[in-house]
Amino acid sequence: MLDTLNLKLSLDKATYKSEIDRLMHQLRELQNACWGKKLPVIVVLEGWAASGKGGLVKQIISYMDPRGFQVHPIWPPTAEERKYPFLWRFWQKLPAQGHMSFFYHSWYTHVLEERLFKRLETDQVPTVQQLFGQINSFERQMVDYGTAIAKFWLHLSRKELKSRLKDYAKDELTAWRVRKEDWKQAKHYHRYASFAEEMLVQTSTGVAPWTLVEAESERWAQVKVLTHLASTLTTALDQLKIKLSPPSLPAQTQLEITESNLLAQVDLSLSLSEKDYEEQLAKAQVKLRKLQLNIHKYDIPVLAIFEGWDAAGKGGAIKRLTRILDPRSYFVHPFTAPTDEEKVHHYLWRFWRRLPTKGTIGIFDRSWYGRVLVERVEGFASETEWRRAYREINEFEAQLTSAGYVLVKFWLHISPEEQLHRFTERQNNLFKQYKLTDEDWRNRQNWNYYDVAINQAIQRTTTPSAPWTIVAANDKYYARVKVIKTVVETIEAQLKSRN
Repeated sequence: MLDTLNLKLSLDKATYKSEIDRLMHQLRELQNACWGKKLPVIVVLEGWAASGKGGLVKQIISYMDPRGFQVHPIWPPTAEERKYPFLWRFWQKLPAQGHMSFFYHSWYTHVLEERLFKRLETDQVPTVQQLFGQINSFERQMVDYGTAIAKFWLHLSRKELKSRLKDYAKDELTAWRVRKEDWKQAKHYHRYASFAEEMLVQTSTGVAPWTLVEAESERWAQVKVLTHLASTLTTALDQLKIKLSPPSLPAQTQLEITESNLLAQVDLSLSLSEKDYEEQLAKAQVKLRKLQLNIHKYDIPVLAIFEGWDAAGKGGAIKRLTRILDPRSYFVHPFTAPTDEEKVHHYLWRFWRRLPTKGTIGIFDRSWYGRVLVERVEGFASETEWRRAYREINEFEAQLTSAGYVLVKFWLHISPEEQLHRFTERQNNLFKQYKLTDEDWRNRQNWNYYDVAINQAIQRTTTPSAPWTIVAANDKYYARVKVIKTVVETIEAQLKSRN
């Protein structure tokens, strides 16, 4: 593929000046249009060292409003960034609606330089092929969300690469830009090119195709990149004009005939006496405290997410789960309605930002399942959006588990009668009244809708690596012990698989 590019293509100075002025004015207008239409834009610049990426970025931003874009030069991950899944650091840099992000190198560095310099081993989990799949999923999610993506590979011959590196190294003003890795690119040119070919084939998709750029002529390269960028933005803006409204369908009040009612199968009579509860809870808590040391020792990240009916006892279960833990190595994040900042990003953005690092325990009180539960039932997400979320959630969780996360998912289940009893108790208790809101009563009125949504969410997002645990929670004693025992057992299984 790359060796078929005509690297002799060039432009004369007059043609270049005429084209570049026209394109830059066009891009400035397109930037304004993206801002007005709240269209986020991602521009990926990849290619050989010294292929002109820096000059290209400088050219682009010279005409643009600096308030509407950000340039992200991507270096090898820091020690802190290596404690997360590899895409974590890029989720932090995603543009808000109406903004542009230029990635000078990107997530593709992980499957190029990391691979070339053997920082990414062939038998590493996730594998290179899995990483390609994660990248494709990530970019598809961005496009489905409404982001315009333009990806460019700037190509040079081996001879030109070596020549440019030598010239840069001789000039004291540019010598600092030449890295050891750049010389290794030139030394292992054909090997690096084979990795690039594989990457381009595996990740050039219908929603996020690559544009290959003949970069030996700086003028030609700049005009080609800007032309394709303008075309990508124009197409994305045109698609917004013809975007069809999502279909308005009646809310489901019952499961489809092929679906099981998992919640109805839960034995809500399960209970523990106070004595058994105290004995089993204490024993499980001691086990968990010991496991926390192993989690730290082996750099295992643990994430427990809690979903359940209002008043199902999530807070009480979390309190018992954390009571004996070292507070320096765990955190609890309660998630409520998204903030204004969170609303202008993909719905998964706020959860990526709060993932636990290796060796720590993260506990989420509510989670990304709001997309297919409250956002679905209350109409905050369109049917297209919440149906698409099942796949996005499974992909997200697969990335976590392939990165070594212990992921435990709980649904705390109670009967409508028990919920009413607890609501009434809260209403009549001055110290608990703050826990009961108008939203709780409204959600209760929609019980049947939530029942369908919960069943479908559990069935469609239960996977071998991230299964759901449905907890019978009418008896709080039983529920608390069940939760902590499940966390202990899941961590023990992970530790056993490593030995």
